[in-house]
Amino acid sequence: MNLCIDSRKVQEGDMFFCIDGSALDGHDFAEQAVDNGAKVIVYEHDMPMKDQEGVIYIKVPSTLDALNEAAASLNGWPSKHLTMFGVTGTNGKSSISYLISKIYTKYKGECGYLGTIGGQMEGKKYDVPLTTPDIIPLQRTLEEMRRDGAEAASIEVSSHGLIQKRVGAVDFDYAIFTNLTREHLDYFKDMENYFQAKSLFFRNLKPTAVAMVNIDDPYGKRIEELCTGKFMSYAIEQPADYMAKDIVYSPEGMSFTLVHEGKEYPVTTNLQVTYNLYNLLAVAGTLDQAGLNLEDVIREFEYIPSIPGRMDEIRFGQDYRVIVDYAHTDDSYNKLLHYVRHDLPGIRRIITVSGAPGKRDAGNREIFGHYFSQYCDYSILTEEDCRDEAPKKVADEIAAGMKDGYPHEYIENRAEAIQAAVDMAQPGDIVLVLGKGAEKYLDGTTGKRYWEGDDVSARKAVQNRLEREK
Repeated sequence: MNLCIDSRKVQEGDMFFCIDGSALDGHDFAEQAVDNGAKVIVYEHDMPMKDQEGVIYIKVPSTLDALNEAAASLNGWPSKHLTMFGVTGTNGKSSISYLISKIYTKYKGECGYLGTIGGQMEGKKYDVPLTTPDIIPLQRTLEEMRRDGAEAASIEVSSHGLIQKRVGAVDFDYAIFTNLTREHLDYFKDMENYFQAKSLFFRNLKPTAVAMVNIDDPYGKRIEELCTGKFMSYAIEQPADYMAKDIVYSPEGMSFTLVHEGKEYPVTTNLQVTYNLYNLLAVAGTLDQAGLNLEDVIREFEYIPSIPGRMDEIRFGQDYRVIVDYAHTDDSYNKLLHYVRHDLPGIRRIITVSGAPGKRDAGNREIFGHYFSQYCDYSILTEEDCRDEAPKKVADEIAAGMKDGYPHEYIENRAEAIQAAVDMAQPGDIVLVLGKGAEKYLDGTTGKRYWEGDDVSARKAVQNRLEREK
């Protein structure tokens, strides 16, 4: 017997759960599920029932809760057999969860990763279509990882994943909070609702679970009041369980001193930008709490291979720099652009390539434009998951936030926009390709279509220019 929430995919003998979603109510499709062969219908409110021999109807208080229990049980409750790390917040989820999986694997045991970059473990890939997979594929993938030898799993926990109870039956041992900045307000309407969604992660921790929280973020301080697990903190601007001081930036990365329980640890890393410093503090603190040797963890920070699409520098010996980053929120733009303008030495001009998603929080667009004209020298606006909005309309709304006279242009085709930015770069310039990172799709007016990824496109653009200049 398979579990199913899409009546169109029901096969003979399946159990169908009537999920009342934001757009559709599964109760309206129960009869179709029966027609397609479902033998068990799980529902939570009154609905027409098709009188058909062999079909069982089970009423429950919450079909989402029931689905969580059923999916976990069917797969042997995999999270109870794994050390589970979960990372939530607006920015930093991918970098932190990915680094945890890599370092844990080296020093303690196989640790799978699930998130924006995909699902993976050493030498293996897993099909995960969402940052936080839906209930059924999430439990199935955790069990696949466990069968493949995983001792732990590190996953990104999105606000949508929390509010939709996708992780309702995941037994977390470590919960990390990065920060909370403006995003998804098209869905949550305001920051308080957004915070309440994130806070669900910490309201439901078991007492033995460890919460590792950024208390430089004002929302992080609020988590301490409601956290049901063991509360631990990290910070740069104030005392915390894990804190950084004596921070020095350089073209090669940064150095700082990590302070924990009165002891100081010198740290050097090839990573750049202050938000990566926060990410490293979260990783160090969490893995220290998980029983790894803190000095071993810090040693791994010295050289961290670029995570696809995250501060991913394209280097072919050219006399200008090209960096691809997944930055796509106003806060991430502000921090990245401020760093490049004020903390990264030797930069002549900053050229950006970016857009903004359609059918999402449109209030971000003018803010993006403001930051571009505040920190940068030239911007190329382009398509970026515009969905049912015209790409030019989205670009115009970004441009509306720019200072009068700020030089910019619009090139709809994203690959052509990246090539144009690379072609105009002069010695000492830096080209920042922002928004998509390594994602392999663009969501347009006709739906999702294949996109090679900003990282791949930027590499091609640099190689094209080098080939022409031979």
